[in-house]
Amino acid sequence: MQLAVGLTLFLVFDAIVMFIILKRFKASRAAAGEATSLAGIGNITRFAGTATEETKRYLEANYSGDPGMLPGVLQGLVNRLAERATEQGLTFDRTTLKHFAGTAVIALKAAPQREVTTALESVG
Repeated sequence: MQLAVGLTLFLVFDAIVMFIILKRFKASRAAAGEATSLAGIGNITRFAGTATEETKRYLEANYSGDPGMLPGVLQGLVNRLAERATEQGLTFDRTTLKHFAGTAVIALKAAPQREVTTALESVG
């Protein structure tokens, strides 16, 4: 069951990130007349895999199920994911990281979607 949730989370995040990255690459490379490199996509895929596991561990250590804690937990998770991305030489905007964090919490069934959506509104 955990493998299925992790795989689903990975695929959802990967699809979202790949769409955003390819859209940006296509626009920038078309203007420069260059071909799109697939090396960056591999780095993103590796990040998504490690971020999924880190998200699970982070939630287990920091979230007790209290909806009042959720905004702070999500803020910490987004910050941690941003740090990990930077360490791996990747740059994501906060909206993408917030979306990943929210999707992870929902996929791991740590909190209901409505609570996650509400909590994400206060995450910077």
